[in-house]
Amino acid sequence: MKLSLEVEIEYEEDLMHGDDKDAIAWFHNQVLFSYETLILYSTCIGSEIGLVKVTRIIHEENSKAL
Repeated sequence: MKLSLEVEIEYEEDLMHGDDKDAIAWFHNQVLFSYETLILYSTCIGSEIGLVKVTRIIHEENSKAL
């Protein structure tokens, strides 16, 4: 079965990419938009549910710019 979901993700940007524009682009293109590496995990059942395919970034909030 395939479902379309809209999700919000919060992560530590310093650990993932910092302020570097190339690192941010790498994170978006190679991590978020990579079907092979992004996994949806449920703590409720203690297992992965399936792979996640990111189709677009709707809004990007940059907390460091505030």
